[in-house]
Amino acid sequence: MQFLKKHYEKIILCVVLLSLAAASVWMGAVISKLKEEVNQPPAEGEHKTSTVVPLNLSTDLLALAQITNSPPLILSGEHNLFNPVTWRRKANGEILKVLKTGPDALTVTNISPLYTVIAYDHPSPNGGVYIMNIQVHSARRGTEFAKVGDKTKSGLYIISGIEGAVDNPSRLKLEIPETQETVWIDTNNPYKRVDGYLADMKYDPESRTLPKERVDETFTLDNEQYKVVEITNNLVRVQSIKNTKITTIKLNGNP
Repeated sequence: MQFLKKHYEKIILCVVLLSLAAASVWMGAVISKLKEEVNQPPAEGEHKTSTVVPLNLSTDLLALAQITNSPPLILSGEHNLFNPVTWRRKANGEILKVLKTGPDALTVTNISPLYTVIAYDHPSPNGGVYIMNIQVHSARRGTEFAKVGDKTKSGLYIISGIEGAVDNPSRLKLEIPETQETVWIDTNNPYKRVDGYLADMKYDPESRTLPKERVDETFTLDNEQYKVVEITNNLVRVQSIKNTKITTIKLNGNP
């Protein structure tokens, strides 16, 4: 008993060391056996099954797509951060939200062509004189007398030749100085060209219409003056008198 009392710590240590050694030998044998099982090819017809469940990354992929394809920053438009909204009361008392003012709020509703027409009506009883009907910019038609080679009152044309009898020609040959054209006309086929346009517009912020506007005519929007500087068959350009800025408005559409 005295020996045990004096050396019990050493005895316990020896037991622990022996246990660790035995455990090491056992673990080595187990690991070796597992390696053999892992490396052994599967039997015919046997399929390995994976127990790993794939991660659902759809939310992350969507967030990544939104970051890499972020929408452009638009400081204009109908939001109110940089664009305060104006409210106006119509004549009937209705409140109108005005998102645009000035020429940006104009709408072209219709564009009509203006014609210059030179028509041969009939010969005068006096031989060599011909009755001509003239229309400029689609205005009311006027009548004038013309002779071959003479300058006409309107100045739009010169009769340079005829076809047929002098007192009743079948056709007249015209020289058009403005366009350097040479054309033949008769009583059924006048000379006709588009030489301008009229534009009908509306301005919703003031519930106004601007009918039959012509080039060089001026009008007022919100106490600011503007001038029509160009009209084509599909657009109108207006210029601010104040700062000379030009705005283009397409037919049936905004700028």
